[in-house]
Amino acid sequence: MAEKIVSYEEFSKMDLRIGKVVKAEPVQGSRNLVKMLIDIGGENRQAVAGIAQYYNPKDIEGKNVAVITNLQPRKMFGLESNVMILAAEDDKTVSILLPDRPVKTGSKIK
Repeated sequence: MAEKIVSYEEFSKMDLRIGKVVKAEPVQGSRNLVKMLIDIGGENRQAVAGIAQYYNPKDIEGKNVAVITNLQPRKMFGLESNVMILAAEDDKTVSILLPDRPVKTGSKIK
């Protein structure tokens, strides 16, 4: 697989943080989407992600997750997503990226 090389300057433009899932619920009329309210450190933002086949929304409430906060907002199913949850995907599953020990909500990922 040919990977595009990204400069450090380009990478450093991404605002990667630890966010806390305040609320999560299925998106009405969608089989795949979950709407979440994410605390990114004193500010709550809405995320919409295609994780419903892998996560019960109530099971991810209260979890700290890795997010990108400065991507251009995107509409899915008529809902605006203002933060992106980071996850790993293979042929069988999707796994949300979680810190391996407690860190303060809003902490920068470096």
